[in-house]
Amino acid sequence: MENFIIREATAEDAAALLEIYAYYVRNTATTFEYEPPLISAFTERIAAARTRYPYLLLESGSEVCGFAFAHAFRERPAYDYAAEVTIYLRHDMRHQALGRALYAALEDELRRMGVRSLYACVAVPAGEDMHLSMDSPRFHETMGFRRCGEFRNCGMKFGKWYTMVWMEKIIGSFDEHPEPLIPYPALLRREDRDLPEPLSAYDGRQVRLVTEQGEMFRGLCGSFPSGYGEYAFVTPEEGVQIEGYIFFKSNIRTMEPIG
Repeated sequence: MENFIIREATAEDAAALLEIYAYYVRNTATTFEYEPPLISAFTERIAAARTRYPYLLLESGSEVCGFAFAHAFRERPAYDYAAEVTIYLRHDMRHQALGRALYAALEDELRRMGVRSLYACVAVPAGEDMHLSMDSPRFHETMGFRRCGEFRNCGMKFGKWYTMVWMEKIIGSFDEHPEPLIPYPALLRREDRDLPEPLSAYDGRQVRLVTEQGEMFRGLCGSFPSGYGEYAFVTPEEGVQIEGYIFFKSNIRTMEPIG
């Protein structure tokens, strides 16, 4: 699947994301929850994570294919430069490189904040298991994570004991006097306005775009001139389209090529 966009999740996306997550709750030991959360609780989880960290989703057309997010590794300020990361893909869309693209985008946004270390807590099976495979630890290894800790038989689900492993990836340097971590919403709001002239300079390229409202989108860019903007959108302004999303120049804070 080549035509997709990665963007920030919102409260309006909660139902679609919960549907993806609920499959893993009911059918796997990937998560140790026994029952899917209520939509209200899940919406609150998204909102809570977004106060400080990226919460990204990947969609193709109007179809949500997966999501990835970060949250505090530990609450005390000394841990600010570390973050715990999580990813879930729709169960019928795994093994299509979507997870790699989504996790790489999350990593990039966290690096921009000033995060140095990523941690993932992953369940592993003791042997052949109908509820859990080695897909998650293998995926994390392909993304550059390594095992750094283990909690043996710490979770009980489906009548079995499961072990959790911590996996770690270093994405920054450990300088002596690091700048304070920038919360993700503040990072997007403070980015300097920086646009190519003309916008067509990025036609056919993957870009990262931040709107004046502080929303982040990543995807394949196609521009349209001001004449078409006036004809098609009654707005005499040039702009770009990323998948199904239209952005006019006055509402783009920054746009840059990625990859």
